[in-house]
Amino acid sequence: MNDALPHDFDRRAAVYEEHAPVQREAAAWLAEWLAEKIEGPALEVGAGTGLFTCHLVGRTDQLWATDISPRMVRAGHDTLPNAQWSVAHAIHPPTSHAYRWIFSCSLIQWLPDPAAVFRAWHRAAAPGARILCGWFVRGTLAEFFDVCPEAAPFAWRGAAEWRDILQEAGWATERSECRTYTRQHPRAAAMLRALHNAGAVIPRRLGTGRLRQALRQYDRENRGENGVTAHFEFLRLEAVRS
Repeated sequence: MNDALPHDFDRRAAVYEEHAPVQREAAAWLAEWLAEKIEGPALEVGAGTGLFTCHLVGRTDQLWATDISPRMVRAGHDTLPNAQWSVAHAIHPPTSHAYRWIFSCSLIQWLPDPAAVFRAWHRAAAPGARILCGWFVRGTLAEFFDVCPEAAPFAWRGAAEWRDILQEAGWATERSECRTYTRQHPRAAAMLRALHNAGAVIPRRLGTGRLRQALRQYDRENRGENGVTAHFEFLRLEAVRS
């Protein structure tokens, strides 16, 4: 991953959890696939403030939780001190252990070169190791990107594309599943504000005038009795190191 933060997470660490209900629900859904006991060294990448870490700490005493954001790491450590917290890039995980498990939740869609990251995880993992990860895929905020495709902060991929990337990096998918989360907002501007408060940003190439135009169109085409609807498509996946 690049040295610079790819989004606004670091500055939003203090308020992130307040504005991340979808991420919290997705973390709980991903945690349904966790074993009661996690054996061997385990690494969490993109731990943030610990929305998924909290599901891990009671199952293992060998958890290394990492994030690119120093403020997120401090917040996570304050809340969940039983994990070993450190600042680390997704592509440069701590290499002091051969991990039996690698976890990540709501990070992977942000990776500029996910294939390189999955290969780095392959090198850091023990033979037969597993990854259990979840992230947002194509279909997320589809209504907004239909009216303003240039607002997308990265190229969205579908579940099949992601499984192919993992396979090429040496990971064999054993199970995967998608779930759609729905949120209502009074107006499109409120939806965008909620995303911003959770650390996501609109690319700078999108001018203010164009953004306002897109928000007005979003309101016209998606507004109902309860406001506008936003959908989030989340993939959970377990794979083994081949």
